[in-house]
Amino acid sequence: AVPRKGTYMKITFYGTRGSTPVSNRSSRKYGGNTTCLRVESECLPGGHWLVVDAGSGIVPLSWDFAKNGGKAVTILQSHWHHDHTQGFALSALPYLKHVPLSIVGPYEHRIGPRQVYANFIMRSPVFPVNFREWASHINCYNIEFPSSNILLFHPCGGMSRVTVEQYERLADDNGQMPFKKQKFPLGECLVVRMHKSHHPEYTISYRFEEKPTGKVFIFVTDHENEDGLPMSFRTHLAGADLLVMDCQYTDEKYQKVTAGWGHATPSYVARVAKETGAKALGLTHHDPPSDDAMVDSIVETAQRLLAESGANTRAFGCYDYMEVAV
Repeated sequence: AVPRKGTYMKITFYGTRGSTPVSNRSSRKYGGNTTCLRVESECLPGGHWLVVDAGSGIVPLSWDFAKNGGKAVTILQSHWHHDHTQGFALSALPYLKHVPLSIVGPYEHRIGPRQVYANFIMRSPVFPVNFREWASHINCYNIEFPSSNILLFHPCGGMSRVTVEQYERLADDNGQMPFKKQKFPLGECLVVRMHKSHHPEYTISYRFEEKPTGKVFIFVTDHENEDGLPMSFRTHLAGADLLVMDCQYTDEKYQKVTAGWGHATPSYVARVAKETGAKALGLTHHDPPSDDAMVDSIVETAQRLLAESGANTRAFGCYDYMEVAV
């Protein structure tokens, strides 16, 4: 089951809203689910769903997973704020004991994936089902230092976690990457790199590199404007075929009210996309009060700024149930 070079990654957005879900007549275009998306790749084992974040969008995702006969799930958590975790306990995934479920996420203040879901979300009196009653099929992986870890996915090997040092040494040697029972060529793998975002509490940006196709998808949620672009972050973002970034606020609202809240603006994401050479830029994590017309305006601002800068980058607004080929 070696990935074919002619294939591509596909991203399906199940939730693109920030802070809280919304449901109203003026937000039908972009939708109201909070952050959740699926990454499809032939580098994944058959039936293995790779998911980013467990906002309210993971509820309909879990319905699709069950309907399509999914066999395993890995959730990559960006961070633990409520809008990125609130759908997990209400989805089907914790209760499908025949389905292996892995949760990868930041570890800070002695709190990681297991502590978040067992101690804060799925326990009495805030939820009627205890996490520990259903966790026999759930494996949790702590990421304490994002930039020093790499996740590998292979259609036969599943998931493996290595340090950057191990990865670079093996890549320079013969490119044979270690999985549970054997090694597989790096050229057949989906490589996931991580970088700490600029946001209150530990937050991870994920970079997906599909080695057979050379395609790169990068997801940056909950990241605030910065004056400069640190070299480590610039390297993390370089050369994306698709860069999806938090763009919750207008520049005016950011300057007047929301600076320091941990989110970005169209002027910032347009500048980052140009400086890092992104081919396409998706705007996500839409503000709950922003109706479709406001999100359209934010997207149009980013498009205009990119055009004025001479960047050859296509910008668009992400919406619930949108599918994008990378």
